[in-house]
Amino acid sequence: MSKSFGYKFQDYFMEYGPVEAGSLEAAKAQIRKRLGVNRLPLGLQVWDLAEHPLTRWRVDAAS
Repeated sequence: MSKSFGYKFQDYFMEYGPVEAGSLEAAKAQIRKRLGVNRLPLGLQVWDLAEHPLTRWRVDAAS
């Protein structure tokens, strides 16, 4: 069964995803491939979107 995962870099506000994978480890492998790295950056957070949906950012227009 495939799940959706999101990820976020340490000290950044932007959240990325969804990444479709069967497990957290498979999601991390896909993220490594997507970023073109052998190891995930320190502090990278990965979570199941069923537990915490991606935050949709909205910028208010200046008046």
